[in-house]
Parts: sequence; structure tokens; C-alpha cells
Amino acid sequence: MSTPQPASLRDELHGAQEILLANALMLGEIPAPSGREAGRIRFLANRFSESSLIDISVDELGNIQALIPGRTGKRTIMVAAHADALLTIGPEERLTVNVGPEELHGPGMADNTLGLAALASLPDLLRHLDIQLDANILLVGHVKSLRSHDLAGLRFFLDHYAKPIEAGIVVEGITLGRLNHSCLGMVQADITCKVHQEPGTRWEASENAIIILHRIIRHILEIPIPQEPRTSVILGSITAGKTFNRPPETARLRLEIRSEVPGKAREIRFRIKEILDEVSSETASDCSIRFPALRKPGGIPFAHPLVSAARDIMDELGVHPRLGPSYSDLSILIAKEIPSLTIGLTTARNLNEADESVAIEPIFTGLAQLIALLQSLDNGILTSLDNGVLASPAEPDGDA
Repeated sequence: MSTPQPASLRDELHGAQEILLANALMLGEIPAPSGREAGRIRFLANRFSESSLIDISVDELGNIQALIPGRTGKRTIMVAAHADALLTIGPEERLTVNVGPEELHGPGMADNTLGLAALASLPDLLRHLDIQLDANILLVGHVKSLRSHDLAGLRFFLDHYAKPIEAGIVVEGITLGRLNHSCLGMVQADITCKVHQEPGTRWEASENAIIILHRIIRHILEIPIPQEPRTSVILGSITAGKTFNRPPETARLRLEIRSEVPGKAREIRFRIKEILDEVSSETASDCSIRFPALRKPGGIPFAHPLVSAARDIMDELGVHPRLGPSYSDLSILIAKEIPSLTIGLTTARNLNEADESVAIEPIFTGLAQLIALLQSLDNGILTSLDNGVLASPAEPDGDA
């Protein structure tokens, strides 16, 4: 098989523009809040069937898989995209996607309608390019990725998929140049403070949950946070109260802890729990904490053949790599010791807004990058992985 030529692939992909745009339009008009992605999964099933893929199935959690069979089929490369989007409308409401001369417009288009459209289009794009790999390509559209679902779909799929997967590529709509090869340790914490107010208590004598939460935040900000290895505590949102003139009984803080080093996020998590216990005992308030998401750090090194190939492909396409750790889908593959990357397809505007837009022209560069990376894996990288170059999992002890 010839050496991949990403620039030539990009030129040829312009001739298949209608394949990708049609899938993006139709997927973009199917609401898919996390946990309610069935409409999009049915669409993928129909597309995969029309493309004559094999082993098409939907598991009990709702993930869909299909196989593009390779010439020999001795190895398998997984290409995954999450099917859910950050949408605030109901599953029966209608979404509208518009195509302009330079952009696709529609809520959720960047994250991750476009990535899912690339997954749906890949069989036809490979046929258009007259490309068949020796390796199988396992296409996975996974559900329950966002918010409190904490990547439950992809985790379930990999826990139950019985055959070996030699490498993985996670496809996201944005941003072109994205190249994640490792993941941070991460803990999301949801803190609630409650105080008891007797009915009829005068406002000046009432306990105030905001003041209690402020005390907790002050203690959290006093926790020593190392700059190296990179570690951070991000205070994400605070909610409390309903009126101008009544001290709230409940206040809520959501935060995220991130760290490159195993165990550091867990250490900070335990310290925050101690702070809550201390403040609760001193103020007679009820402060509780739950952890909706946990990630372990890990990944493949910068010099790994898969990362090197991706950087070379980006260089030929004139794309500047934006390397850095991830804490999303990639972390689940890394936990399974599957050498993997996350890449992006294009650029976007107005993220998470009703008028979210993605640029059309860079998509062809993003797709050329994806297909060239599949060819590079097939042309020798998988052999080097057979020789022991694996992902580096997190430390076995602990959860972050």
C-alpha cells in the first residue's frame, strides 16, 4: 500500500462534499440530549446498512457499532464519536440546521454532530477514494457521554467488547489541529450546603447558606496547588437563593480538579471533603459532596509512533498541532490500554449557542487527516504496537 498523501486526499474529498454535508444536516436536526440519543443511533444504523457494513448492532445501553472489514482483518482500528449533544430542547422538538456558503449553522453542530457525521460518512468516503485497509475499522457511536452520565456509554461498550482493538481515534467536531494523546486526572465535585431556618424567623437572625459556602470556598483556595506537574482547581458555578430579601437555605458549588500526576486530584478531593466536615461541625450546617465524574491520568508519549504520524500528517496539511491532555472520551480508551488519539475536524463560532456554526472548508482538511492517520496505522504503526508500544495506563491504585 502506498504512503498516505494527505494533501491529495484533501483535494479528492472535495468531490464528496455532499456526503458529509447531507449526514451533518440530517443528524443535526435530530435532538440528542445525553441519554436520549436513540434517533441518531437509528440514523447511523440505516447509514451503516446502506453502506453494506457488517456486524451492525446496538447494545443494551444504546451504543451502535459497525465494521468496515479489512482485506485481512487481522487487526482492528476503532473510530469513535459521541452521539449526544449539549442541547436544552426536548427530544421531540425540531432542530433546524442551515447551510451557508462557508458555514453550517445549528445547535450542537461542533460538539458533536459533525464528528458523528464523519463517522456516518467514513465508509462512503473511503469508497469514493478507493481505499481499503488491511485492518478492520470498527465504527462506534457512543451514548451517555456528557454531563453526569460521565462517558457511561463508551465505558460500557469497551467493558463488553470481546475482541482486541489495536488502536483508537476519537473524532470531535472541533478544533482542527487538536491532538490529544494523554488525559488528565480529573475529579468533578458537586457541593451542597443546607442550613435550617425555623418558620417565621426574622431575616437578620436567619442562617445564610451563601455565607457557609463562602467559608468553604475560602478554605479550598488555601489548599496548596502545585504548578508542576500541572494541577488546578476550577470553581465552575455557584447557585443560591431566589429573592433579594431572604437568606437562602441552600447553596451549591460545582468545581473540577485536574492534575497530570496520579493521585494528586484524589488528594485534593479528600482535603475538600475534610473542609466540608470541619465547616459542617463548626456551623451546624449540612454540607454534602458527590463526585459525578472521575478520571485517571495516562496516555501515550509524545514520541509514540501514532503521535509522530499524526504530527507529520498535520504538517503536510499545513495544520499547526495543538497538543495537550484531554479528560473526555480518550480517557476511557487509555484506561483500557488502547493507544489512542483525539482529533478535531474544523473550527467553530458561538459554541453552545443556538447559532453555533462550523466552517465548511477546513472539514476537508480534518477528514484528510483522519483518513491519512488510518492509512498510517495500517501501513506499519500497528506492527510497532504489536511489538509492545502500548498506552500508559493510570496507576492501578486510586481513581484520579
